[in-house]
Amino acid sequence: MRILPDDRSRPVDLAEHLARHRAGRTHDLLTALHRTGLRGRGGAAREVAPELLRVRHEVAGSGRTGVVVANGVEGEPLSRKDVTVLTTVPHLVLDGAAAAAAVVGAGDVVVCAAAGPGLEAVQRALAQRRAAGVPGPAVHTAVAAGGFVAGQESAVVAHLEGYAARPRGNGVPLARRGVGGRPTVVKNVETLARLGFLTAHGDQPATVLLTVALPTGPRVLEVPLGTPLTEVLARAGADAGGGVLLGGFHGSWRRPEDLAEPVALTGAGVVRPVATGECALVVTAALTRYLARESVRQCGPCTFGMPRLADLVEALARCTLDQAGIAELHRTLGLLGDRGACRHPDASARTVASALLAFPAEVAAHGRGACAAREVVAA
Repeated sequence: MRILPDDRSRPVDLAEHLARHRAGRTHDLLTALHRTGLRGRGGAAREVAPELLRVRHEVAGSGRTGVVVANGVEGEPLSRKDVTVLTTVPHLVLDGAAAAAAVVGAGDVVVCAAAGPGLEAVQRALAQRRAAGVPGPAVHTAVAAGGFVAGQESAVVAHLEGYAARPRGNGVPLARRGVGGRPTVVKNVETLARLGFLTAHGDQPATVLLTVALPTGPRVLEVPLGTPLTEVLARAGADAGGGVLLGGFHGSWRRPEDLAEPVALTGAGVVRPVATGECALVVTAALTRYLARESVRQCGPCTFGMPRLADLVEALARCTLDQAGIAELHRTLGLLGDRGACRHPDASARTVASALLAFPAEVAAHGRGACAAREVVAA
């Protein structure tokens, strides 16, 4: 069983979708969710069932109808899995959103994604469903804001309410007060596609969607959970002689010798191979500077800590950071942990810390003014 069809050149239309996914609708969805342990595929990998139950509890206690937001913002710059889901199986996403709405007591669904093929595919799917009289909640579409943090759940809600797409921080949970002050659940579009699959088949595919970021462009693969990372890289034709960033810009690093590990849920589902002769510390410096620019600067760690972190990592990548600077780099990482208004500085610091841990020999060489990767190229 797989989420994506073999032919991804066009969206699966309604007739094809119903033929594939209408055979045995699951009526006791919560039981199926608990049994399968479906987890979100937007990065945090939280279990879906408890989140739906929290929103349902709030709806029941408040007397207000809830809202389901299908999050296809995909702010991660290397990821293409969500737009691939929207452009190929939009009806599966809409089925999952309708199922979530039925569980929590939501009267409205909002599909939020970047302007372009993904949102257009959803709008065509909605027109097909209206023409065929498919029942379900009211579904609206919204063009997403740009930017890395714009895909965070509370940032999506802020954008839908007409505010800047900034994460809310540690305030009132969305399950209590989200879109329009109503109990709201925000789920990634891949998660909802899997929920739609579960409603039809009573089970979900034991697969993971990955975007392999290649020099020639991104390639989206659907592979079984537990597939060795080496096999994923081979299928994509990737050179990972310099290591791999797993999970995207807020992911973690793997050394070349660690690439036999099995694939699990990996943050944004991004695999960024580092080619032989390419320096992982240089890659880390570039992504850290990007993350610093993408800060919304609503707290001290993002306003001051992130730019300083980027400066230090860039100096390390240029082989101009001495031992005192390396010590400051470690101190700065410690200052960013669990102190921001949102998870952006904390997650960014973990990515940098992962690079330092994965490549200690390279860090030491750079501290001495030499880059092992460049020496390999020169040789």
